[in-house]
Amino acid sequence: MTTETLTQQLADAFSYGHNSPPPAVLHAAQSYLMDWLGCALAATQTESGQIFIDYARQQPNGPTTLLGLNAGRSAATTAFTNSALSHSIEMDDLHRASVLHPGCVVIGPALAVAQSEHRPGRELLAAITIGYEVAIRVGEAIGQAHYKIWHTTGTCGCFGATAGAAYLLHISPQQFTWALGNAGTQASGLWQFLDDQAMTKPLHAGRAAANGLLAAELAQRGFTGPPSILEGKRGLFAAMAPDARPEAVASGLHEKPFPWKLPGVSIKPHASCRHTHPAIDAALLGRAQLNLPEDLHRIKKIELETYQTAIDTASTLTPTNANGARFSLPYCLAQALVAGDVLLDAFAPELLHEPIRQRLMGRTTLSVAPELDAQYPAAWPARVHIYLDDSRQISTTVSAPRGDPENPLSEEELQAKFRGLLSGTPWGDKTDALLNWLAELPQAQRVGPLPL
Repeated sequence: MTTETLTQQLADAFSYGHNSPPPAVLHAAQSYLMDWLGCALAATQTESGQIFIDYARQQPNGPTTLLGLNAGRSAATTAFTNSALSHSIEMDDLHRASVLHPGCVVIGPALAVAQSEHRPGRELLAAITIGYEVAIRVGEAIGQAHYKIWHTTGTCGCFGATAGAAYLLHISPQQFTWALGNAGTQASGLWQFLDDQAMTKPLHAGRAAANGLLAAELAQRGFTGPPSILEGKRGLFAAMAPDARPEAVASGLHEKPFPWKLPGVSIKPHASCRHTHPAIDAALLGRAQLNLPEDLHRIKKIELETYQTAIDTASTLTPTNANGARFSLPYCLAQALVAGDVLLDAFAPELLHEPIRQRLMGRTTLSVAPELDAQYPAAWPARVHIYLDDSRQISTTVSAPRGDPENPLSEEELQAKFRGLLSGTPWGDKTDALLNWLAELPQAQRVGPLPL
């Protein structure tokens, strides 16, 4: 039985040169990098995205690519801003069991370090894979009670941000341990913004990314951190996780072949909270059985049955802005039924108050189905019943929404999403150049600037 702490075990497994992901996993990491980049570039056109970019514009120039600016910035500013951008439109990737968005916290600092340290493209992909691994392991261990108050992307994501940056900095296992310790002491992110329909959520990703990079850079300089930050009596689990499962952090670390977690991360086709996606997909299946558009006016009731966390997180009944609507099951159901999609333009102010959507929202009820709740978080299921005034009833169930590992988006769909995200930005004509940059990354001797 090991006497090492949990962070020491992670450091021994994932420090530079200790565990190299296989080619198939590195290839998968390219897809997640592409998805991250599309989400971040699309967010530059949003109100909150412009605020992040305006903040970055005031910071000193540096060697790393900051999306939305013509000039680069320091790795710290770039990690913060790019990470915040990538979490701003609710289309970034998500891991079910840990209930966190790994890409938005891991890729920003990893890309910044790879550029500033002139690392090969293959190392960047390995660092992304390792960052996902560490963030997800901590997220799987943190327990479900944590998620009621704390946003796991912020609290657990900082560990992944640190791990990816630490790998690229080539620091020792001892330094890697210190870095994880000091990442954990910065863990933060509260859900209160949901009740107030505020912009806060992407700030969690930006801070987790920047804090993780800071922890790694300080450790490189010899700044020590607590090796028992996770399981210690005054550590993360004691402070924030009454039902933590510490054993999950190091579970399977020595399995052969190693079961990398990155390929099990879901990619989102809809621009809303992932807890709304099973319901959206079920509504779209029901919509296919309607006579449109006439039947939209014949719907007298919509019943959604799902798991408790979906209702806790996404039950905004009267969204007043896009921030609220992205976390509103009633609105997302109405949008799916009316338009047949829930994309970026689904949250325009005029649509939130459009009569048919308002009518359908008012006729929607939400409830927890015990048999569906029991499947969470391994699965995120939903069941939708649509009742029409001519006695017809349409019922649909979705257990694996589109983008889940069991129901993945194809390579063509991933590229179509990327092209769609860039189409509304100044870089729409750079799409092919960016795709070529991504395709050539595994062979690149150094990670250069993005062709923007």
